[in-house]
Amino acid sequence: MNYHTSTEQQIDDETVNRYFNGGAGGGTADTVSMMAHEHNLPASAARYRLRKEIRAVSDWLDAVCASGRVLDVGCGAGAWTEIFANRYKAVIGIDRSPLMVKAARERVARLPNVEIFEGDGRKSLPEGPFDMIFLGGLCMYLKNADVLTLLHSLKHRLSKEGSIILRESTVQQGVSLARGEYQAVYRSVSLYHQLFENAGPFRVEVRRNYGYNSMETAEELVDLRRKWLPFLPKDSPTLGFLTWWALRGTTPISFWALPRVLSQLNIAWPRLQNHFFKLRTL
Repeated sequence: MNYHTSTEQQIDDETVNRYFNGGAGGGTADTVSMMAHEHNLPASAARYRLRKEIRAVSDWLDAVCASGRVLDVGCGAGAWTEIFANRYKAVIGIDRSPLMVKAARERVARLPNVEIFEGDGRKSLPEGPFDMIFLGGLCMYLKNADVLTLLHSLKHRLSKEGSIILRESTVQQGVSLARGEYQAVYRSVSLYHQLFENAGPFRVEVRRNYGYNSMETAEELVDLRRKWLPFLPKDSPTLGFLTWWALRGTTPISFWALPRVLSQLNIAWPRLQNHFFKLRTL
């Protein structure tokens, strides 16, 4: 991936669509959906991340009653959709990638209370009201104008006590763009606050996603190994496995103490962070 710091959110929509509909070479729908396919990390890395993410927002999820209605926009391969379907009465997932929709439908086929639709959330959304609307890494693939349009539309599909929960990859300051066959807009938390203010008004809660941080740390170490040890194979499941489990074996330091110390020192490492945002209308 090629990263560029910029204040302009220039992202090619067709390139994004192509990547998630089969253009991410070597990845399955499940691994691409979790962005776990480019660094040869074991499947357990994505499962670990998901468990930590669920724990990070467990009280937000518990606040939605079991009889609730939930919408998962940009549901990908359905990992979170399945979680919601096991907790709530009715769940709808929507994604514009036929590859992801197929994988999501297969994943939740045994669950009678969930529907998966193919569609672009900016243009076609099911009618509300919803008690929770989840966006699991969608805004990072949208321009600012599209984010505002989407949030405005979602706001009017919330129930009276409903909330929008977003999970987005972030940078410490400004904007950073990923360009090439994989494109994304990485905004700072403060820029997301500005977008929420313009689309709202919303009451906003923010939480750091340390589950994402764990997997991103491993991926950055793989990138460093590829850069500084070019004589080793670039794509090696064995080396990916060893990298991940070396970090897991030192979890109290690598995945707990180190990221918190670096945060206190205002050091952005890994370079990409991730945050959960909970939005409720005022």
